Amino acid sequence: MDFKAMASNLGIDEADFIELAELLVITSLSDLAALEQGLAQGSKEPIAHAAHSIKGAAGNLGFTDIAAIAAEMETLVGQGEFDSINARADALRQGLDAINMAMGR
Repeated sequence: MDFKAMASNLGIDEADFIELAELLVITSLSDLAALEQGLAQGSKEPIAHAAHSIKGAAGNLGFTDIAAIAAEMETLVGQGEFDSINARADALRQGLDAINMAMGR
């Protein structure tokens, strides 16, 4: 991941971008936990809310792969495709882990 280029796209410096990326990971992991709890309870609302939150935050920072996964999850929750959402949650976690690794965490 080229944080310098991603920061430049947003018109901010790399250090500020990395700070925002850290916040994205922390917040998204919390959202992901809420999403997984919603899956366990069979409740669509927390799943949809978490997916929407992750989609927006990731998209705003330029993490388009993560935003696309979250958008797909939003669509799947409307269709009641809980098994597919669970599989996409794993992919989302991997994407967040990749951001952490790129930051040296």
